[in-house]
Amino acid sequence: MNTPLNLAHAYETDNNPLLSVLHSLGWGSLLNLGYFTPLTLPRLTGGLASFQEELVSRSLALLRIRPGEQVLDVACGTGHTTRRIAEQGAFATGIDLYPPHVAQAVQRHGDHGRTRFLQADATDLRANPSFGDAEFDKVHCLEAAFHFGPEGRRAFLEEAYRLLKPGGRLVLVDFAWATGDPTEINAADPGRVVRDTWAFEEFEPLVRYIRHAIDIGYRPCRVHDWTRPVTRRFMTLGFLGARLALTPAGRRLLGRLLPPLKDLTHAQWLSLSSVVLAHVPVQRASRYVALVLDKPVRGT
Repeated sequence: MNTPLNLAHAYETDNNPLLSVLHSLGWGSLLNLGYFTPLTLPRLTGGLASFQEELVSRSLALLRIRPGEQVLDVACGTGHTTRRIAEQGAFATGIDLYPPHVAQAVQRHGDHGRTRFLQADATDLRANPSFGDAEFDKVHCLEAAFHFGPEGRRAFLEEAYRLLKPGGRLVLVDFAWATGDPTEINAADPGRVVRDTWAFEEFEPLVRYIRHAIDIGYRPCRVHDWTRPVTRRFMTLGFLGARLALTPAGRRLLGRLLPPLKDLTHAQWLSLSSVVLAHVPVQRASRYVALVLDKPVRGT
């Protein structure tokens, strides 16, 4: 999978014009795209945070957390989602590969009595004495596994299965390739703009995700397709903004609607537009899904 350094470089705003704009619109504590519905779109003038919170809420709802459960939050970032899990009465462990994220999580949320944060690789936890077999009731991973690579994603599914108690549940929310051939992304992203922006090589084909889960032992495997409210609407908004940004009048309009954007230079607008437009073919060829994977109770 990607090293912490590679991922850190990708998410530094100085290296990434798209991330710079997203951060100016409130994209910070949470590193997800957000969940958009027609009724909530007017909230865009207030930034992206409320849409990101909605995606977290929907993801956590699939876990069906009960008070007192042990829950592992994989790729926890700076700990916001882990804190929300703990606030539902669970004992929440957040892990992240990047040590500065873990340090920030401890600083921001470590005072909560039911949270702990550790630096760890979710694809290889066997050597870590903090993680024993059948230790967790639930495992949660929101919009992070696409960084792991094909072998890393398979290893993560296996590790989560090992860590789950019988009857436990994994909720894995991730991008997925719509066909069985993930190398098609080479044609959809010929300049590697999308892959370099988000530090990944390919999306896992949905059919392979499900096959791996079944082979490992998860039963049943439920798929919630959130492509329309997440990636499609996110990209539709981005595409409209990118087109408007190509004209002076359009840039002025965007600056009035979204004040943090009004100080962007012409060169910055052009750079942003080119990055956003490069995402369109990849979005059309991929899906955004929430996988609900249960570990059977022994004997069932």
